[in-house]
Amino acid sequence: MSLAIAALFFVLTPGVLLSLPPKGSKIVVAATHAIVFALVFHFSHKTLMNLAQQYELFDDAKPVCSPPGKAPEKDGSCCIGSPNASGMC
Repeated sequence: MSLAIAALFFVLTPGVLLSLPPKGSKIVVAATHAIVFALVFHFSHKTLMNLAQQYELFDDAKPVCSPPGKAPEKDGSCCIGSPNASGMC
């Protein structure tokens, strides 16, 4: 998903694919491209999320607990790092 957003941002950078308005100041061109990016992202992010979920590689991954061998908590979370003096993460 992040790569798709980065690619979209790159393509919609002023001067890469197009520059709107053609003879506008830097501020006007940047603002116009920000609006174009926001609109394209708004209308395409659901499709991109669905595609990303189809190709998710870690759907069945289980949490890695620290220290090794420690069972996950009741809610499925793990303490990453060392617990403090009270035993809380």
